[in-house]
Amino acid sequence: MATKKLRLVVVRHGETPSNLTGVVTGRSEDNLTTNGKAQMVKIREELLSMQPTPGSTLAFPLAVYASPMKRCIESAQIIAPEYDPIYDDRLAERDLGEMGNYTIDELWEQPLWNSLEVERMGSGAETLLSGLTRVREFTDELKQKYPDGGDILLVTHSFISRCLWIITENITDPAEMGNFIHPNDEIREYILTL
Repeated sequence: MATKKLRLVVVRHGETPSNLTGVVTGRSEDNLTTNGKAQMVKIREELLSMQPTPGSTLAFPLAVYASPMKRCIESAQIIAPEYDPIYDDRLAERDLGEMGNYTIDELWEQPLWNSLEVERMGSGAETLLSGLTRVREFTDELKQKYPDGGDILLVTHSFISRCLWIITENITDPAEMGNFIHPNDEIREYILTL
């Protein structure tokens, strides 16, 4: 008997102004740039080409889930207008607490930024453990909701994509966990075995 699988087709939101400056905005709201919108049109074309049957309507995922952040809402509307996305807070960007407007390099220098032992830093910022916890809850729920498998489209953030990668690929080396980037114009796929 074949093992049933749930394929997560993951898209990071399109480019935003803060992506251009290198400043991490966390949960502050940001609109897509003109280039970010063009990236999502390109992603839509790629998704259309992934369908079993060619067509101009996206029809292959069972559902579309998205982060409730403005940049993901806008991205989902461009790439999957046929769907009413299910917005889930567990797909939201990392909560930076009091560490907003740092560059990614400055954040990576923080000793607990990628902690697998505590869920929050003293500044209130989420650690990697916190992200992994909420993403595991989300994927466990998906497994229960879609027991026959299929494809689910997720529109989210690089941090959430990294957590999905760690969970689905069973990454255990902390150094390897830190070498992950999900570009704005790239589709990633992760498999959940049911």
